[in-house]
Amino acid sequence: MGRELARNGGFIDRWRRPLVVVAALGLAFFTTGQAHAMHIAEGFLPQWWSVAWYVATAPFFLWGMRRIGAQVADSPQKKLSLGMSGAFSFVLSALKIPSVTGSSSHPTGVALGAILFGPSPMAVLGTIVLVFQAILLAHGGLTTLGANAFSMAVVGPIVAYWTYRALRPIGTGMAVFLAATISDWATYLVTALQLALAFPAEVGGYTESFAKFTGVFALTQVPLAISEGLLTLIVFNHLVQFNPELVEEKVAAEIVPARTGGASLGRRSIALGVFALILAAAPLVLVKGQSEWLASDLKFQMAVEDLSADYAPWFKPVIDLEALGLEEYEPYLFEFQAFLGMAAISAMGGWMIGRRRATDGVPTDGDMRTAYVVAAVAIVIGIAMGFADSEFGEIQAFYGALQGLCFGLLAFLWGYPSGRRAALKHD
Repeated sequence: MGRELARNGGFIDRWRRPLVVVAALGLAFFTTGQAHAMHIAEGFLPQWWSVAWYVATAPFFLWGMRRIGAQVADSPQKKLSLGMSGAFSFVLSALKIPSVTGSSSHPTGVALGAILFGPSPMAVLGTIVLVFQAILLAHGGLTTLGANAFSMAVVGPIVAYWTYRALRPIGTGMAVFLAATISDWATYLVTALQLALAFPAEVGGYTESFAKFTGVFALTQVPLAISEGLLTLIVFNHLVQFNPELVEEKVAAEIVPARTGGASLGRRSIALGVFALILAAAPLVLVKGQSEWLASDLKFQMAVEDLSADYAPWFKPVIDLEALGLEEYEPYLFEFQAFLGMAAISAMGGWMIGRRRATDGVPTDGDMRTAYVVAAVAIVIGIAMGFADSEFGEIQAFYGALQGLCFGLLAFLWGYPSGRRAALKHD
């Protein structure tokens, strides 16, 4: 097996550099446009409410830090899976997906980690994602970080975890799908509640205000949440396939019934992934030319202005690209976020797969042929996405994020042989 790995390693070394160079060139030259973000924007909560949500989030964050430390100390191999859970949230929150309602928003990605590790670690990982976005992308904000973290990193994971536990008897796959879908809706419902509490309507009070804010995203999030549920199920299945120790034995038995289950799982994953992509991209065709594709945060701001015409944001983003005259570069940042997250997932996932396949004595050649075909297709699609152009910044950001995902897949070409080498060295 060592000679076989060495031969394949030479093949990898010959082609890895050209693939990476092509990917880098595509990443550098093929996106432009202006974008906006989701969540509650910087300065759009009164100071008292900003502090209150920080206080509400802090205990969950601190407890999450303790739980991560305890879980890693108990099982050091969980580091990789925890990292993949954080990267998954990082990737999904970079996808500004258009909706059939003519707006755009994004999934949250917190359900995966909550199902595997409990809700508390995701309070930390989700907050880290939000800090990155608040500083570099003006996505959310530092003053609203407590509120955004409470909705996405606290409530979302809690809902996902308990939904999964409650629905587990009906089947693992359905429980994972519904947990991710419902947690997405829960996150945005809490966001609407937070804004309603801060800006009650003069007529109808909190109830009327809550209905107004909920209307901003209610229909928008339905297809997005379904897509998130499908993508979460795909990643969950593959994590358990190659790390069955992450879940209970009876759950692993459903995902990994036999050695031959890998091919069947792969076909199901491709089918689910294609369906999720179609669901996400369909609005671009169905609502073409009929919408301004405003982001949810802008619609939230418009709703705040309707309810409180004299309210003005009291804090500006740390990096305000629009003020600097650099707004056309904003999609690059969303693409960079998607690229980083997918590269982390691909590298760590490849390492896990390579380690397990080497342990099982599976030859490398077939796996790597498949990997190179996927890499070549990803490069072609990634470069092609660079020619997709839109006058709407939100759509351009969506194209950029898809491009980042394509190029990020190339990290598998490093992760897989590294995992095999680690397994052989351990043996």
